[in-house]
Amino acid sequence: MARPTNRYARAQARARYRKPKRRGSGLWWNVAIGVIVILGVGGIVLSRTSSGGNGGSPAIGDHIHAQLDVFDCETGGFLSPTPEFEVTTDGTRTGLHTHGDGFIHIHPFTSADAGDNATVGTFLSNAGFDISDDSWELWQGDARQNGDVCGDGQPGVVRWAVNGEEQDGDPGDYKPDDNDRVVVAFIPEGQDIPAPQDLTQTQD
Repeated sequence: MARPTNRYARAQARARYRKPKRRGSGLWWNVAIGVIVILGVGGIVLSRTSSGGNGGSPAIGDHIHAQLDVFDCETGGFLSPTPEFEVTTDGTRTGLHTHGDGFIHIHPFTSADAGDNATVGTFLSNAGFDISDDSWELWQGDARQNGDVCGDGQPGVVRWAVNGEEQDGDPGDYKPDDNDRVVVAFIPEGQDIPAPQDLTQTQD
């Protein structure tokens, strides 16, 4: 006959085997997974807003593109695309440049072309040109100032639109988002800003 101590030990072992599992560990596991998912989604949203223009600002290493069209009522047509350049007027390589395809290629190498500096104005200044809310001095010797007459004799003003929506302020201050289509036009007040041209972007 087995000793009582052995029966007691077996009873304890059976009790341990039948003891229900604690549920707390499963709950905390689910909470941890939920926190990880929320943080991951938040990180994706922040990274996307930091890669664009006025909703964010491109950082060093980002690579986005925006179309830039310029229309002059004096000739009644668009200027040719911004001439190709990859260095500034002082010979510095720049991440705000163009391949002559009508697109601003924005992939900053330094802080000079990143963040709040990644503007239409900085892009044009890099190539030796200038634009503001009341004038511009661009390629092809094209210089316009509010009040200059158009080809039909009406006075024109600098106006601009992004993705078909007219904007206020200085177009040079605009920070393009990826795939933006920016049109800057010298036209009379009340005249529709022309739609963007149908251009093909180079893949660099």
